[in-house]
This record gives sequence, structure tokens and C-alpha cells, in this order.
Amino acid sequence: MNEEAPTNEPPAVNPEIEALKQQVEAHPDDPALLIKLGQAWMKDLNGEEALKVFRKAAQLDPENPRVHFWLAKAFDALNRCEEMIDAFREAAYLDPEWAEAQYNLGLAHMVVGEYDEAGEAFMKAVEIQSDYAEAHRVLSVVLAIQGQKEASQHHKQEAARLNPEFR
Repeated sequence: MNEEAPTNEPPAVNPEIEALKQQVEAHPDDPALLIKLGQAWMKDLNGEEALKVFRKAAQLDPENPRVHFWLAKAFDALNRCEEMIDAFREAAYLDPEWAEAQYNLGLAHMVVGEYDEAGEAFMKAVEIQSDYAEAHRVLSVVLAIQGQKEASQHHKQEAARLNPEFR
């Protein structure tokens, strides 16, 4: 039997995370650094650590829509759907002209089967940014689910016009 014996080695250290942790230690009240650290935790697939960091950033800068956007991403990684929706809603509220926040709010509503709310968010995204092909594409899906075939077809065609990959 060639079974490997368990090792007592510590887990691999992510140098990006370690460098950012040191920067945050030196500047603990810098929301931008906290967002970067949280994003690094997300890339490292550690939603729990990311959530802690994004929550601290939200306490320091509660009016920053990017903080709430990333907080929502962490909730998504942890399958905490209602909190994800609330955080995306806050990001969209704080920056009503941010199409990506509206788009992600729509996706969050779709996850829990709230198609009316999803459609409203996708519609806002394409109103803000008319060339947002992905938002048109997903809006076409929601409209099809709701039985709005003509409107669905319009947004499907617009998505394909904007991005040939959607044909």
C-alpha cells in the first residue's frame, strides 16, 4: 500500500493576501485597501474571510456603492441569497447610474425566482447603458419566462447585435 502519510505542513500562504494584510494593518481605516483584500480573499475562494473584510469596509464607508457590491459578491459566494440581494440593492441605490450593479441585482433576483424584480433591474441596466449586451440577453430570458415574447425577441436581437457571440 502506497498511502501518503498526512503532513503537518501549514496551508500554502497566498503572497498577495499576506501583503494586503500587512497594508491593512498599517492602514486599518482604508476602505480601498479592505476592498482589495476582500477581492483577494474572493479569488482565493474564501468567502468567509472576504465577508469579514467587506463588512469592515462597509462600516468605514457605508455610502460607497463598491463596498456593497463586493459585500453582495461575498454573500453570493456563501449562498446567502437574501443578504446578497440586499447588498446589491444598496449598491444600486447608492449609485443609480451604475449599470453593473443593476445587472447583478437582476441576477440575484433570478437566483431566487423573483423574475418581476429581475426584469426591472435588467431593464434599468439597459436604460443606463444601452450597449450592455449581457443585460439585454438576460432580460430577453426573463421576458420569455414571463411570456412577453415580442419584448424578449427585441432584447435577444439587441444582445446579438451588440455581441455576435449571443447569436
